[in-house]
Amino acid sequence: ETTKDLAKAVAKQCVVFNCSDGLDYLALGKFFKGLLSCGAWACFDEFNRIDLEVLSVVAQQILTIQRGINTGSDILVFEGTELKLNPTCAVFITMNPGYAGRSELPDNLKALFRTVAMMVPDYAMIAEIVLYSCGFVTARPLSVKIVATYRLCSEQLSSQHHYDYGMRAVKSVLTAAGNLKLKYPSENEEILLLRSIIDVNLPKFLSHDLPLFEGITSDLFPGVKLPKPDYNDILESIQIFCKSKNLQMTSFFAEKILQIYEMMIVRHGFMIVGEPFGGKTSAYRVLAAVLGDLCEKGLMEENKVQITVINPKAVTMGQLYGQFDPVSHEWSDGVLAVSFRAFASSPSPDRKWLIFDGPVDAVWIENMNTVLDDNKKLCLMSGEIIQMSQQMSLIFEPMDLEVASPATVSRCGMVYMEPQMLGWRPVMLSWLNRLPPTVTDMHKEFITGLFDRIVPLSVEFIRKCTKELSPTSDTNLVRSLMNLMDCMMDEFSSEAKIKAMNDRDIFSWLEGIFLFSLIWSVGASCKEDDRLKFDLIVRELITGPMSDETRDKYKLLACMEQLPAKVLTVPFPEEGTIYDYRFIKDGAGRWEPWLEALQSAPPIMKDMLFNEIIVPTLDTVRYFALMELLTTHQKPSIFVGPTGTGKSVYIIDFLLNHLNKEIYKPLLINFSAQTTAAQTQNIIMSKLDKRRKRVFGPPLGKKMVVFVDDVNMPAREVYGAQPPV
Repeated sequence: ETTKDLAKAVAKQCVVFNCSDGLDYLALGKFFKGLLSCGAWACFDEFNRIDLEVLSVVAQQILTIQRGINTGSDILVFEGTELKLNPTCAVFITMNPGYAGRSELPDNLKALFRTVAMMVPDYAMIAEIVLYSCGFVTARPLSVKIVATYRLCSEQLSSQHHYDYGMRAVKSVLTAAGNLKLKYPSENEEILLLRSIIDVNLPKFLSHDLPLFEGITSDLFPGVKLPKPDYNDILESIQIFCKSKNLQMTSFFAEKILQIYEMMIVRHGFMIVGEPFGGKTSAYRVLAAVLGDLCEKGLMEENKVQITVINPKAVTMGQLYGQFDPVSHEWSDGVLAVSFRAFASSPSPDRKWLIFDGPVDAVWIENMNTVLDDNKKLCLMSGEIIQMSQQMSLIFEPMDLEVASPATVSRCGMVYMEPQMLGWRPVMLSWLNRLPPTVTDMHKEFITGLFDRIVPLSVEFIRKCTKELSPTSDTNLVRSLMNLMDCMMDEFSSEAKIKAMNDRDIFSWLEGIFLFSLIWSVGASCKEDDRLKFDLIVRELITGPMSDETRDKYKLLACMEQLPAKVLTVPFPEEGTIYDYRFIKDGAGRWEPWLEALQSAPPIMKDMLFNEIIVPTLDTVRYFALMELLTTHQKPSIFVGPTGTGKSVYIIDFLLNHLNKEIYKPLLINFSAQTTAAQTQNIIMSKLDKRRKRVFGPPLGKKMVVFVDDVNMPAREVYGAQPPV
C-alpha cells in the first residue's frame, strides 16, 4: 500500500507482483528487463516465498542493474541481451518475516536493499479520515468506538483460527458503513456504524462468543436500538427455493444465507467455514438461485449468478495455476487460470462466483494474496497479471483454517456455519418428504415420534461414553440411520403390498425397521465393549422413559421432558444383546437371531484352496447382510477396524461371489502411501465408458461398485491434506 501511494505521489507506474514458490530466475529476469528499459517501479509482494537458490541469482541481477545506474551508463548488458537503461527504475520488495513457507533472504540480497520496518498504524485516525470522506459528521467519536470494539473482541472472545481483528477488518467495517451512509443519508450515524460492525463481524463468531460480542457492542453503543432490516423480498425467495430443493428453512439457515449475501457485497473474497453437515454448499446454492429469481422479478438491482467449482487439492499446484514445461520452458495454463481469465474477460453483467471446495493451506492460497487484497490481480508465474472484474467473487469452502497463514485470514471475510446450530432435525424432515407415497402422514408422525424419543439420547450417549475407531458427527450417524431405513423399505414402493396389510402390521414394521437401523448406524461405530453399554441404553429407551440413575451415571442431558413410551408391538428378545438379532418383515414382523442364518450356510467345498476358505461366523453373516442392503440400494459405506479383522477379505469375497454379476461391476482400488490424485482418477476413468461430453459411466445397464482398500494410506502433505482421498 505504501509503495503504491509513493509511486502515485511521484507519478511513476508501479507494477505489483505476487511472488510464488514456483518462480525461477528466467521469469524474474524477464521482469527486470522490462523494468530497466521503461524505468517503471516494481513492488514484489511476499518476496521471501521464492526459493533460496533463485534468490541468490536474483541478487546478481539486481546488482547488475544498480551498478549500471551508479556508473550512469546508457546501455546495459543484462542476461546476454543489450538493453537501453532508464535510470529511474526501482525495485521494492515486501515480506512478512517468519511464517509457514517463507525463507530467510540471503545476505548478498539484503545488502542491496534498505530495510524499512512497518509499525501498526493508528487505526483510529485512519478510520476517522475514511468516515469523514464517506460523509459522516461525528466521525471522531465513532472511529474510537470501532477501534475499541476490536480491542475488546481480541481480549475477551475465544481465540479461533478464523478470527482476525487487524487493519483489513477495520477497513471492511468502514466500507460497509460508507455503503449504508449512501443508502440512508439522514439516519442516525451511531445506528449506521453499529449496523456495519454487526454485519461484518457477526457471521464469523461461534455460538458461545455471540453473547459476549453482544455485550461489547451494547456497552459501546448504549441505548442504540437497531431497526430490523427489510429483507422481505429475499426471504420470500429463499422460502420458495428451500421448498423446491427440499431443504428446511430454519431461522439459522436463512440468517446465514443473508450473512453470505451481506459479506459478498462488502468483500470480494470470503470463506464459508464449518464442519460437514453445516449446510455450507446448500446455503450458497440457494443464494445463487434466489439472486437469479430476484433478477427476473427486477428487484434489488440483482443479477443472475454463474458458478464454477474447483477442488484445489485434487490437482497439483502446477495444474491449478499453470506451469512451465521443464524441458522446453513452454507455459501451459492451469484450471484456475483458465476459469479466472474467462470470468474476468466476460462482458455479461451476471455475478460470477469461483468456488474453491477443499482444504485451505498455506501453500496454494498464498499465490492469491494479491487477488484477495485491494489489488484484485491474479499473478501467474508466466508473468501474466489478470485483473479481477467487479462482478466476480472468490468463495472458499474449507472445514477449518488450522493451517492457513494470518495473511490469508485477514484478507478474507468469514462466515462460520456450525453443524450443531443446524442439528439433525432438518435433515430428517427433508428425508421424510422423500419417502415413498405409501407412507402416509400418520406413519410419518409415528416415525418422527420414534426419532424424537430415542435418537437424541442414543447419539449423546455415543458422544460422551463410547470410543469410536473413526470419528463421526451427530448428523452423520442420523444420516446413516436414514440410509439404512431407506434400504429396508422396499415393500413400501408397491402400493398393492401395503394395501393388503393391516395398519397394526405397518406400524410394527416401521418400528422394527427403525430399531434395526438404529442399532446398525448409531450403535455401529463404537467398540465391542461399548456396544454392551449401548445395548442397555436402547433397551431402557424402548421399554419406557430413561431412569434418573442411568442419566446421572452417563451424565446425559438430552430431551429432559419425557415423551411417553409406547410398548413395542413385537417385543425385543431378552437373551443376548440387541446386536444378535435382525428384523424379518413377515406378518407383523419378527426378530430372528443372526445365528439362524448360520445353519443354512452352504458347506465348505472339499477342493477349496486353504487360503480361500472363509468360515461363516456370526460376523460374516451380519456384515454380508448389511453390505448387501447398502450396496444394492446404492448407499456408500465405510468399514473401519484394526488390522487383521478381515475387512478386505469379506468385502472382496462379497463383491466377487455374492453380488449379481449381470448388474454390478466391481472395481477394486488399493491405496498406498505413494498414490497420487491423478493415478486414482486414471484407474477409475479407465474402467468407465464415455457417455457424452464430461459424463462417464459403466457399460449401459450395469452399476459400478468401487471398493477402495486402505483409504487412509496415502501420505499426508505438509499441511495434512490427502489429495487422492
